[in-house]
Amino acid sequence: MHQAFLNFEAARELGEQAAAACLAKARRADPEFSEKASAAILAHLRVVHQASGEVLVDVAIAMGARPHDSRAFGGVFQGLARKGLIRTVGFCLREKGHGTSGGRVWGICQ
Repeated sequence: MHQAFLNFEAARELGEQAAAACLAKARRADPEFSEKASAAILAHLRVVHQASGEVLVDVAIAMGARPHDSRAFGGVFQGLARKGLIRTVGFCLREKGHGTSGGRVWGICQ
């Protein structure tokens, strides 16, 4: 197998492990974190139909899903996408990443 592919797979695995650890810590601090975050994200998307991940994180925090680290939302988005409740509908420049690329625009699945 190509070396770059192996490095990508290893990096993806490490990223998934870090996201799971961050989400687990948020759940230890607030056992209802995932439910609060999911409910806020879905409620907002039902109204606006699509929004950037950064906007959705801000909405969820405003609605009471306050993790120790905003990276805990990665696992929430991943779970909602795996359940077929949301999907990526585009990409955008990141506001919190100082205009860097890589922001996702999420849409609610009908």
